[in-house]
Amino acid sequence: MPLPLSYPSLKCVLEHLEAVKRAHIIGRSPGLQKIDKLIPLCLKNLHIVKNELVINKLWITCEKDEVNLKMNRNIFSRQRAETQEDTMKKLAHFWISGRSKIYVDRLSWFCRLPPGFLPVDLKCRVNSLEAISDFETAILFIDPPSFPLKTVVTIPEASTFQVVKSAETLDLNIFIDRIVTVEDLKKLNNKTVMLTSFCDSRIDIIPLIKYHIETKKDIRTTFVISSYDEGFIRDMLRKFEQAFGEYKSDLDGVNERFLPGSSRFSIPINDETKIHVYATKCVFFTSVFDNIIVKPVSEVSGLICLRL
Repeated sequence: MPLPLSYPSLKCVLEHLEAVKRAHIIGRSPGLQKIDKLIPLCLKNLHIVKNELVINKLWITCEKDEVNLKMNRNIFSRQRAETQEDTMKKLAHFWISGRSKIYVDRLSWFCRLPPGFLPVDLKCRVNSLEAISDFETAILFIDPPSFPLKTVVTIPEASTFQVVKSAETLDLNIFIDRIVTVEDLKKLNNKTVMLTSFCDSRIDIIPLIKYHIETKKDIRTTFVISSYDEGFIRDMLRKFEQAFGEYKSDLDGVNERFLPGSSRFSIPINDETKIHVYATKCVFFTSVFDNIIVKPVSEVSGLICLRL
């Protein structure tokens, strides 16, 4: 008869077991239920809305009269007797409340939650945050050692937060005829900034480049301007031709799939830095969108590569 696992071994197995499978196993073992909250929970994805909770690939939605659970195309429904708000609070507390540690690769937060929806002392160790609204509340539930975050997805109104500025990659979703000024862009020092336009908007990336040319200050941020509207990207490329037509280049040696027929540029900033500008086409699930890449390149590193 095989010997039972020691507590350290059992703890290691449960901590790294996929969260939904872990809940399934623990629900059938009273002995494991006694130690479950003491063992860190590791989640690839935690998505929180007032009537929806996503744990990795498990989607839990609370409808008018029932709770639906969906995973791997399988759907289970259960009638509920409590209010929608109370049901969601119980579900959130079942998964989250009282745990010693929770590690979340990606936390998604999409709306203002009712009071008491989450435990007030909840702190998650997070890699990436997506918070389109109620950004201030979302960061309260993140354990401080998580900062700086790897990725932050939000809207321009939240870009004044140090949490946003310190992230390695920042993805700003731009809605409702928003203007992102050159002063807004100057404040961002992330390694990569993605500006995703969902409507007619203005992004002052050309004035930003002109500012760096005039001051000869290095630009260390790669900007990616994305849109589902190909006309928006083509119009921006025309503006680049008007402003920097003398710097058009084939960009030989750049390993990218350029947007067919689009112009490309190599714009010098100072003796050590230049900016490559080009367009690409991307497919994300069933959506197709175009990007303009504004990427700083070191002239010095290029010379070193040639010498080697």
